[in-house]
Amino acid sequence: MFLLSRSLSDLNKTFTRFFIINSLAIIGILCGIVPEYAWNSSGLVFSFFAYTQDFSQAQINQYAKVVLEIETERKTAYKQIQKILGKTPPQISCNQKDSLKKLPNDAQKIAVNFCNKSKKIAQDSGLKSSEFNAITDELKKDSDLKNRIQKAIIQLRK
Repeated sequence: MFLLSRSLSDLNKTFTRFFIINSLAIIGILCGIVPEYAWNSSGLVFSFFAYTQDFSQAQINQYAKVVLEIETERKTAYKQIQKILGKTPPQISCNQKDSLKKLPNDAQKIAVNFCNKSKKIAQDSGLKSSEFNAITDELKKDSDLKNRIQKAIIQLRK
């Protein structure tokens, strides 16, 4: 009986360690942290790897087209809100509802309408929302991508 309880205890410890190690590994990989273990080292070494995404020219062109269409809508909405307020509108963000609540009702309607149109433009563009968001995120970090998009915008304006 003693042997059985001891082996169950050892098995329980093994499964617990296995679960913890796998959970940490999955979380680390999803966050871009890759644990590395060397047999001759005194412990784990954590390394960060940056993964760049390469976007096709078709994706860049679609993104540029969406940006231009949204910018046209933004300018129109901005002018309408400015006319209602009689001054420069505050910073408005579609994904921050508090920024919309600060506006009078008429201006809120215009801002919400703009947000809905922008979303529809992006959805109808042929880009998946994940692609659109990935390009937007990468654009903040990658000057080469920014240049490619600017060139595509210039070509579309011609």
